[in-house]
Amino acid sequence: MMKLIPFIIYILLISFHQVMLGDALAIYTARVDLSGLLVLMIAMYKPELVAAWFGFFAGLVVAAATPSASGWHALILGALGWTAFHVRQRLNIESPYARILVVLIGVLVHNALALVLSGSQQFLYSIAVNALPGSVYTTLLAGVVFLIADRRITYEKVKALF
Repeated sequence: MMKLIPFIIYILLISFHQVMLGDALAIYTARVDLSGLLVLMIAMYKPELVAAWFGFFAGLVVAAATPSASGWHALILGALGWTAFHVRQRLNIESPYARILVVLIGVLVHNALALVLSGSQQFLYSIAVNALPGSVYTTLLAGVVFLIADRRITYEKVKALF
């Protein structure tokens, strides 16, 4: 039971982001894709089954506002977690650049598929205006998280700067 607590916190964080923080963290049309980011990060560090079921439940939480598409969001995020796990197995993702590239491509695919589900009329325009800036914004945040996780940014190093 204790092993599930972080995943429950992640799910609650995704739901809180969808309801409260989504618009507050947006910069013009660039929005953080927290659900895609968390699914990809879990896929990079946890086993295959964990990545797939977490993606499925994250997709259910993301689509809570649109019940008609909840199965599709669950399928997309579950498949994204499963695919990211297999990409991790095939690549050397000890490199932070490889992890950032996996996050960028994964979030871009998730944003593009979410646009397809929403039925966007001008798909290529929506990709250029919404999906691409959101993917870059999410990837920048993931890069900071990876630097902190790799202990390249620490409290002592930041304190030494000031």
